[in-house]
Amino acid sequence: MHDAVIVGGGPAGCFTGRFLAGRGFDVVIVEEHAEIGNPVSCAGIVGLGGLKELGIKPGKWVLNRLRGALLHPPSREPITLTRGRVEAVVIDRAAFDKELACSAADAGATFLMKTRCADVTLGERTSVKIKKIEGAGRLETRLVIGADGPTSLVASKAGLLKETSYTRCAQVEVGAEIDEDRVEVYLGNSFAPGFFAWLVPAGGVCRAGLGVSAGVPKLFDFLNKHPVASKKVRMSQLLHLAAGLIPRPLTRKIYGERVMLVGDAAGHVKPLTGGGVYLGLACARLAAEVAARALETEVNAKILGGYERAVAKRFGAEFELGLRARRLLERLSDNELDDLLRLLATPELQPLVLGEADFDHHAQLLKSLIKKGPNLIRSLGLKRLGRYLRHLLP
Repeated sequence: MHDAVIVGGGPAGCFTGRFLAGRGFDVVIVEEHAEIGNPVSCAGIVGLGGLKELGIKPGKWVLNRLRGALLHPPSREPITLTRGRVEAVVIDRAAFDKELACSAADAGATFLMKTRCADVTLGERTSVKIKKIEGAGRLETRLVIGADGPTSLVASKAGLLKETSYTRCAQVEVGAEIDEDRVEVYLGNSFAPGFFAWLVPAGGVCRAGLGVSAGVPKLFDFLNKHPVASKKVRMSQLLHLAAGLIPRPLTRKIYGERVMLVGDAAGHVKPLTGGGVYLGLACARLAAEVAARALETEVNAKILGGYERAVAKRFGAEFELGLRARRLLERLSDNELDDLLRLLATPELQPLVLGEADFDHHAQLLKSLIKKGPNLIRSLGLKRLGRYLRHLLP
């Protein structure tokens, strides 16, 4: 019998597996694809502060370094946000994932590639049913960890899904004429209702993507017709097309009897931007610490519940405030989006944004906006600013 079977060999699964295997536990990582890191459907931006916090040193998988962002409102001139220093890196996700997988293997984790999880049985005889090319079988285990993405089979079989709510995204790699040191973000309900589109310089190519809160992401319409983006991308140099789902946080329980969820399977993504690498790994580390305590004593829901409490203590404000900001974004008209982004460039707000913004911790800025709201309202007017700030309040 194994100590832990981890379903999914992505970053969160491998990060968890490395920790547990390093503590001497018998860990098996089940991965349905033939190769770690593929297919890829990720913009691949990770904050330097987050990597340092996780103890991950930037390696050969760094493709580019970003010093700021260029925001494109629906109908106005772009707004530049930068502090003049490197804030984040654009990564080769396949190479990044493989490095984490190698670390897990070096720690003693066993990988079963081209192996699909077909079912999960929880209880006294907990097991994971697997299917491979040459047949099927079962892995008996003390603990199942679902790291199998936003549509997690483990979450579904364990009854942990409260609701299903996703941002639908599409992304291509194309040639483009954009600055190498900043990401471009495009907002507008005509092409990205409830979310945004992006152009990310990624070491010789551009990752061009788009997400929507409802409906189908019409990425090619945006790239061919947007008055600004269409002039920057070279669609004749299309290299790679991918699509994916970003789960909404707090739509699923992250633990149960002999089961835990990590990464996208747990909904551990930034509510406002959908980024999941840092947040997924940070929460996976919390999961691994709780899992180790359970495996050293007794694996039950009471002990595993410490995982949910640890995540709430560390990132509860990130999820709550981020979701409020996301709901605001989904409600705004194009005129309101124009006005909100224009506010960011005012002498009253821009110093606050540049002083408090953190790539990996959005709650820091949102808390400051709430705290300084009364003074900002006096400067900018209740009618102009109050209608936005009120959405951040409980």
